[in-house]
Amino acid sequence: MRSLIRLGPVLAFALAMPAFAGPLEDANAAYQRGNYAAAEKILLPLAEAGDTYAQYRLGLVYAEASGEMRSPEEAAKWFESAALQGQPHAQYKLGILYVNGNGVPRDFVQAYLWLSLSARHVAGTGSEAARQRDLVAARMTSTQLADAKKLVRNWRPTRFETEAAPRR
Repeated sequence: MRSLIRLGPVLAFALAMPAFAGPLEDANAAYQRGNYAAAEKILLPLAEAGDTYAQYRLGLVYAEASGEMRSPEEAAKWFESAALQGQPHAQYKLGILYVNGNGVPRDFVQAYLWLSLSARHVAGTGSEAARQRDLVAARMTSTQLADAKKLVRNWRPTRFETEAAPRR
């Protein structure tokens, strides 16, 4: 009986997981099929609620969609929201946007920052984020590079706050 009591919270958590994973799996499936409108419909409420993975995926939807749905500015917005909270894939994508000036102004200091932070999460020095960071560094002045390295050293993830949450 005691072991059943201990398993209670674990069982409750396990049963709750499919309900949480379902919408993200559905959004990923829609995205993979190229049905960006369906993916957006699923991801938007999750992203607005602060889910960093949903924010990253929503950024991908806006970055890769075609026609009226494609919006580099919206992609940058959602990548930045997830990147600020420490999502490494979003940090990489945001860094690339800054390199190219796509949806954001071209800014090598910001590109270096986001690519460096993304590279921290990948084992070894051969990551694509590290490679891109090094390519950006080669195009920077010594002052820009020093400024960027200082930003990397001092960077801390932020906590997501919805617009309804009180500001402190």
